[in-house]
Amino acid sequence: MTPWRVILILGALLSLAGCGKGVEPQLDYSAPGTRFDLAHWKLTIPDDEASEIAPDQLRGYASRYFYLADDGAMVFVVPASGGTTKNSDYPRSELREVLEPNDDNRNWSGSGFHRLEAGCQVVREPETGKVIVGQIHGFDARPLIKLQWEKGRLKALIKQHPQGSNEDVSHLFKAQVDKGPFTYRIEVQDGVLSVSVNDEPFRYDFYAADPAWRSVPFYFKAGAYAQATSGSDSDVAEVRFTRLLTEHRPAP
Repeated sequence: MTPWRVILILGALLSLAGCGKGVEPQLDYSAPGTRFDLAHWKLTIPDDEASEIAPDQLRGYASRYFYLADDGAMVFVVPASGGTTKNSDYPRSELREVLEPNDDNRNWSGSGFHRLEAGCQVVREPETGKVIVGQIHGFDARPLIKLQWEKGRLKALIKQHPQGSNEDVSHLFKAQVDKGPFTYRIEVQDGVLSVSVNDEPFRYDFYAADPAWRSVPFYFKAGAYAQATSGSDSDVAEVRFTRLLTEHRPAP
């Protein structure tokens, strides 16, 4: 092997080693932040540490877990063997809304109007056939809703209470989307949750179900949260987003 080839290979190995065990180098992936407005999101990826990518880094960030496809879609990839956050048994490549990029403590209340709208497609599913593609999560409380793709259909999983009893209300949407594209909207208006998949609506008055929700701040989440754990690198969830919008209008 010629000396210049040895130098190039050694340099590449040193560069990769310098990245440490945390966030992977970008390599030749394109960053979704060049096409999508991610100024008010941070990202959790399923590397060994379940690393977070802060909003100020996200515009230029891409990896094998999160990248821009050639057709402009934002792609989330989650091996079921990936690292998990401390409060979950499942791995995720998932965005978390941050109203104030440097302050996770600033979130929104169930009063006023709040909307998450997305166009997406599950192209690979984990062995369990379940992946969550959108959420409203309570700050220091349970998720109000998880929108789960399950074997080709969408299901809304809604918590009745922010603490205490762990009862769910579930709604299975009629559309058989399989691995094709679909749209969803998750809205809150003055304590009433509205969820729609391909314009099929479902409503739930969570303030009436438990007034304790009135004191809970919320934030949106979107991406691929695989409901699976395994040691197999071939057990993977992959979700593509072509649209991701949020809107907030506080109560008068």
